[in-house]
Amino acid sequence: MFNPLPYQDGLLEQAPESNSLLPSFPSILFPDFCNESTVASSNDSATDGFTIDNLNKASWAVAKILEAEARIAQRAGLAKEFKSRIDTWLESASKQDEDSISYLSFLLEPYVKNETSKLHNSKTLSLPTGTASFRKLPDRLDITDPTVALSYCEAEHPEAVIVKKELDKSILKDLILKQAEPIPGIEAELGMDKLYVKPLKLQTPAIKEKDAA
Repeated sequence: MFNPLPYQDGLLEQAPESNSLLPSFPSILFPDFCNESTVASSNDSATDGFTIDNLNKASWAVAKILEAEARIAQRAGLAKEFKSRIDTWLESASKQDEDSISYLSFLLEPYVKNETSKLHNSKTLSLPTGTASFRKLPDRLDITDPTVALSYCEAEHPEAVIVKKELDKSILKDLILKQAEPIPGIEAELGMDKLYVKPLKLQTPAIKEKDAA
């Protein structure tokens, strides 16, 4: 749960991306690599000369990746929290109007049905403020217990049972990727190695209980 951002004069103040008063973790451990003049940004070309060729640079890169991932996760969590609040507000704010629509429609329906029954070629009642008409909703069918329904239909009404044809992806992968057999209508490629970065799990040493005096 994220704390709400401060409000001022009815406007939401934008929270800063980072606290400029506190240095980042990589800048403390690797001050030589956090200088903008020595590290290429994501917008710089590969010809700027920065390469990762030793343990310190690799450790710095891992720390920077973890920091960026943490910021992305924080933004996603904040967006989810605000979306939840907006959805809750919308549901609460609209409830009174939805109740009014339901109640007035209930009162209006018998009158409109009676008046439209007197019309010959129309099911729409024209009023000074708008029109009221009936429209047939789609038929509804809910399968509450697919297993029971399927067993019954297989025995009593097999025409109601659809046999669905599907392709087995595991077999297709073996045919195309391992046996090199081209199959029309299918594109496949071998999975590439992707770099994943995770923070270290520091183990807290167990504290031995003192012997009872």
